[in-house]
Amino acid sequence: MTIVAGSRQDGGVPADLDSAADELYAGAREDFTPRRKELAKEARTAGDAKLAAAIEKLAKPTTSAHLANQLARDPDADVDEVAELGDAFREAHANLAGADLRALSQRRTKLVNGLVARAGKLNGSPLTEGVTRELEDIFTTAIADAEVARVLIAGRLASAKDLAAAAAAWPSADPAAATGLVPRRAPKKPQKERTAREDAELERKRDAARQELDDARGAVKEAEADRKEEERILAETQKAVDAATEKVRRINEELDAAEAEEKEARRRVGSASRSVKDAERRAGQAWRLVQQAEQKLDELGK
Repeated sequence: MTIVAGSRQDGGVPADLDSAADELYAGAREDFTPRRKELAKEARTAGDAKLAAAIEKLAKPTTSAHLANQLARDPDADVDEVAELGDAFREAHANLAGADLRALSQRRTKLVNGLVARAGKLNGSPLTEGVTRELEDIFTTAIADAEVARVLIAGRLASAKDLAAAAAAWPSADPAAATGLVPRRAPKKPQKERTAREDAELERKRDAARQELDDARGAVKEAEADRKEEERILAETQKAVDAATEKVRRINEELDAAEAEEKEARRRVGSASRSVKDAERRAGQAWRLVQQAEQKLDELGK
């Protein structure tokens, strides 16, 4: 497949930012930075400082964004199905077609998985968990957002983060110019006029959806009321816990003081006991002296 990178002026100078971006994002990731420098230099040499500055601001794509850009240029990847599926989803949502939405959800899973698998083949080695997750985010977001799908198909992604900003940065991105292919978009079916029965069925579905919404809002109110009551009970319980904790603290302080008093009393009792024993010992010695004196007095005949 020949990749059309956009028109170029004589001398290899990029004609505009779009053509420079198409060339950079179509090329090898490792060549991005040196080639960006060359293109900016060519534009500056040609006297277009504004274009040179814009080229220098083009961000080098992450691994996942680079693989997504290559898929956009791979005719076997069917990246354009992302936009087709997104249109189908939006139509099903508008018509409240539940069965269609379920079928489309299955198709979305299959498409995303297929694109990730194709990216793995282009990568030439197994994708890391992080790259796989970012690719899934890119494709899923592109299905949900037509503008992101446009930039994905144009192959202008720099990162899986803030894809809405990426879409806003490239309002003029043309998928056909980037890939050299016209995306295979399914032709829109002519809208037929709804019959009275179809109008009634649609209104019935709308009424049912409104009722579901009212029921959901009622459930939210009840849940909020329950939450407030539980919060009130929690606050009261917390106050009781705090009061009990304070009471325990005071009791512990009193217990500590009582234990200290008991310890001091026991110390004094021990000291008094030793004093009593010492006094008893001295009294015993004194009585022995008395007895000795009395005996000596008797021996002297009083």
